[in-house]
Amino acid sequence: MLDSAKYDPHVPKKVEDLIGNNELWANLKKQICEGTASHIVLDGPPGCGKSLFLRLVLSGFHTLRIDCTANSGLRDVRDMLHNFARGSRSPDGRHRWVVLERADSLIADTQAFLRRMLETTSGSTRVIFECRDGGALTEPILSRCTLFHANTPHDTEIVYEIQRRTEFLLPSEQVPLLCEMSFGNVRLAIQNALAIRWCGTSAPNGLVYDLLKKRPSDADEKAWMLWAIDTESACRINGIDLRDVLRHGWKLHPIVTNICSTWSRLGGTSSRTLFFDAIHALRG
Repeated sequence: MLDSAKYDPHVPKKVEDLIGNNELWANLKKQICEGTASHIVLDGPPGCGKSLFLRLVLSGFHTLRIDCTANSGLRDVRDMLHNFARGSRSPDGRHRWVVLERADSLIADTQAFLRRMLETTSGSTRVIFECRDGGALTEPILSRCTLFHANTPHDTEIVYEIQRRTEFLLPSEQVPLLCEMSFGNVRLAIQNALAIRWCGTSAPNGLVYDLLKKRPSDADEKAWMLWAIDTESACRINGIDLRDVLRHGWKLHPIVTNICSTWSRLGGTSSRTLFFDAIHALRG
């Protein structure tokens, strides 16, 4: 509801309205609009603007979007996908586009199917693999695509966007807190800000910060695992995503990036186990 035009009238209407990664978005937009882009892997942390950019830049193109999170094998849509990709270009010569959202969820068999499709339909169709971890894609896919990496916007950019989207109506002391508690996720920051403005909810509490302050000061494995158990329990009781603890406590750490990218894969390890594995690798 809060993402409707009524409650969020200042949502970006064009690529130039996006905050952060300005050079990346401008370069990618130019390639797509001029028809010079190859197949694309677009990766970056959650909430940095990847999906919104693709919706804006591909407006007017013949586009097929598929969410891979709950359909890692693409079993039910392979025929539709293949038939769409084999279609011809538009009358003005523009490519068709297939956007695979959360493509890092795709299983190896599906990536092999897509690799063959990239080769046989490249005359008319381009594929975008939108994901959080490009390393989860196989080498045959990566070698046939151009990789673009989006970064987390700066805090000053996130603060400005919160204020702009809420028409500068939030209490000034709440905006920096919303930025901090979003851990670089602009989408989360905006959702929380809109909830405060329109629903009268309060700013997020600082439980994650309190938990991180209690981290052991040494590398004792027992102390770290006791801290991890207490932290997991507190997050579960309070409805907090364990990934927020990892992302804020170890910002941009490659171990965190890799583990968080496997968090929602069907048939994978439980989030609780992944959290404990991450703490074991990160402790000290």
